Amino acid sequence: MMQSQSLLPSWPSDNVFSSTIDNQFEPFGLHFHGCDSSEISSISHFSTMFSGEIFPYPDCDDLLLQDFSVPLEGLESMLTDRIEDLYNCLDDSTQDSSLSQLPQSQDVWSPSPSTRSSGSMQSSLTLTGEAMEIDNRLSIFHLLKAYGEATENNQTELAEVVLRCASEKGSPVGETWERVAFNLSQDIQNQSDYLVQESSKNFEAAFRVFYQMFPYGRFAHFSANSAIIEAMPSDADMLHIVDFDIGDGIQWPPLIEAMACQQKALRLTSIRWGEEDLGRSPWRFEDTRSQLCAHARSFGLNLKVDEMGIEDLVNELNKMKKQGGSGTREWLAFNCMVGLPHMGKSKGRKLVNRFLNAAKEALSRNKGIITFGDGDAYEKQTGFGTFFDGQLMHYNVVLESMESNFSKQLVQARMAMEHLFVAPNICAQVLVQKWKDMNETGHFEAGITLEGLKVSRERLMEAKEIVREGDNSYEVSIGGNYLALEWRGTTLVRISCWRN
Repeated sequence: MMQSQSLLPSWPSDNVFSSTIDNQFEPFGLHFHGCDSSEISSISHFSTMFSGEIFPYPDCDDLLLQDFSVPLEGLESMLTDRIEDLYNCLDDSTQDSSLSQLPQSQDVWSPSPSTRSSGSMQSSLTLTGEAMEIDNRLSIFHLLKAYGEATENNQTELAEVVLRCASEKGSPVGETWERVAFNLSQDIQNQSDYLVQESSKNFEAAFRVFYQMFPYGRFAHFSANSAIIEAMPSDADMLHIVDFDIGDGIQWPPLIEAMACQQKALRLTSIRWGEEDLGRSPWRFEDTRSQLCAHARSFGLNLKVDEMGIEDLVNELNKMKKQGGSGTREWLAFNCMVGLPHMGKSKGRKLVNRFLNAAKEALSRNKGIITFGDGDAYEKQTGFGTFFDGQLMHYNVVLESMESNFSKQLVQARMAMEHLFVAPNICAQVLVQKWKDMNETGHFEAGITLEGLKVSRERLMEAKEIVREGDNSYEVSIGGNYLALEWRGTTLVRISCWRN
């Protein structure tokens, strides 16, 4: 395996973290102090963002908290003022009695020294507020569970009523379950559209900050890249990467540099899904290709980047095999990343399985590897209710892990990132469609033609360094052929690898 210093090269700065850092992050109210900007790696389109040493993980203690300057002023009060009593939405007779049993006498609420000290009064108010927050969370949790059960039983009208009630308890500035409820009911929330529109005005800056602050993408990309380099035979002349969803290409610069160091040829094929892909990518393939090729040239590598349909690619490979090859010892790497938070709305599972099955077919005739990064809570479930519960628990944990990196004063910056990158996958309609796709396509089976690539100790230790395990609640676990990023015991991202 290549050493980490080869896979994690230094990068020329594009001044994102230079003297202009305050201007770059001003739309998000993020200002870094107490550190020399020259010690922080750049967040260009092609930053490594893999090593804790090369790319320091920013601490919120280093942030000077200032107002979030995007035009979201007044949004918090506008949304939270709309929260009404949940039980009134269902049935007045079903109201929880816990709040009504709270002390209401003058002894509790009077500031008179003869009854309660000012400290006791403040304590009572705090306890009352905490009780209301707990009651709200429990209400949301049970409502969402009821929605899942109603949908599973095809009780459409009841499901709609329950979802509307949950939306009344949801808030983009509340606790994690309140934010889950708000995002779940996006289709009936006018404010959600407003949030997306305003947040999108700063998309590129948000993407760079998101990729830097959170380890989801960096962990997945490093795990896949290191597996490819580790498994690639030394006698291969060219590495041919086939990418399921290339996006802005941020995964590939470290691997480009590694191939340049090994003096190997490199071809990168992006799969074009056309009308089958219902999601709209914010990235243009032409721009991504231009940036990747320019980066490769700076390292003396002549990179070929093309785009084609998956069937066209398989046909090309089969034709080349029948003709005896191109004379170059080509080694294939089929890379599929899906559901990683920085990628926004996930591509459908039908496309994922179609890509993986095509990769398996291609590797039945050619040498190579499949790297599959899954940031979704995609476990086998017997019904929509349990599937829905698992999805919500997964995204609740994602929001919790994100919140741990933000100070409370940066709530609007966090809101912008949540609505750009996480919220698109929590929408009720998206989850229903995901369930349908899962039932139609099932899970990918590697079969007998492929074997799992065992996780080496070197890859495991490097992955632990990336997420700074021990300094926070992130952990890295292994299971045969996969590496998993966890948050307090719940899996966030899993990278599985197979080769022939």
